[in-house]
Amino acid sequence: YDIDYDDGEKETRVEERLIRKRERGSSRSRSRGADDRLSEGDKVEADYRGRGKFYPGKITRDRGDDTYDISYDDGEREIRVAKRLIRKLGGGSDSFREGDKIEADYRGRGKFYPGKISRDRGDDTYDIDYDDGERETRVAKRLIRSKEGSGGSSKLEEGDKVEARYRGREKYYPGKITRDRGDGTYDISYDDGERETRVEERLIRKKDRDRSRSRSRGGDDRLSEGDKVEADYRGRGKFYKGKISRDRGDDTYDIAYDDGERELRVAKRLIRKLDGGGGSDSFREGDKVEADYRGRGKFYKGKISRDRGDDTYDIAYDDGERETRVAKRLIRKLDGGSSGDSFREGDKIEADYRGRGKFYPGKISR
Repeated sequence: YDIDYDDGEKETRVEERLIRKRERGSSRSRSRGADDRLSEGDKVEADYRGRGKFYPGKITRDRGDDTYDISYDDGEREIRVAKRLIRKLGGGSDSFREGDKIEADYRGRGKFYPGKISRDRGDDTYDIDYDDGERETRVAKRLIRSKEGSGGSSKLEEGDKVEARYRGREKYYPGKITRDRGDGTYDISYDDGERETRVEERLIRKKDRDRSRSRSRGGDDRLSEGDKVEADYRGRGKFYKGKISRDRGDDTYDIAYDDGERELRVAKRLIRKLDGGGGSDSFREGDKVEADYRGRGKFYKGKISRDRGDDTYDIAYDDGERETRVAKRLIRKLDGGSSGDSFREGDKIEADYRGRGKFYPGKISR
């Protein structure tokens, strides 16, 4: 037989054993399990490109061979998706869905930690992305509980001011949600001009405007990322200066010490905040400095070209090199009290050409 397929393909001389008749009344003849059938227009979640993560969308075409075309809510399209990679959206309230905010008993030890369902395994087990960065796979449903969302305010919306972990790194940077992709990811426009697309919700936190107002007592006792602190290194009784590099959300913090050491999950009781009255100890754009180029241990002269607002700076070196996001601890200020002793562009000078011992007249061009 010659066949004209519904998707526009044609085939000639197809053997009869390879063909079966479509029963028109088949949907009526099965009273049970009809809800398992997919139809054009159905709202579904599909495993995009088979990568293991489900995204919401709609069936736009039934190919008639248990594959379907999907139009995803975030604008993506996919054709001929196998039925096994698609699940119908119908809200069984008693099960969890990908993206749900939950608390789970981490490794069954009896203590619940907040996180988000990253994957529904389809067998009453789930993969969890915890808020503190940990991950766990195939967690039994009995070890998970829904977070009652008294906080509708915790939902992220376009225009919200947030802090996000740029490219999944440990440090949060301030910015704004520019687009909600509808699948638990967001596009961010950072305050320093950078942009990032499809940032996972677990890497974003909302900036609470009235945080200072809501705590009348002990607001100064709160620790935040970037705070200058002293910490009892490994609980040995001696405090060392450093900076909070990560708030784990459970009253433990990661510390980057000024001497280069790092320590994870330091209990809050072992940390004390440094009262930083010294605004003079920070740099401003245009300041002449020396910086440890790429942290290799050698300092080169240059100028602060940009203050990133998070204790990192962009440097324009005198030799023409540039470096971005240099940590404050790698920079030191040049004491330039004597303006007569430095040169400016346009100054007429003599210079020892290539250090050969002979001076030649010229002009500072840069």
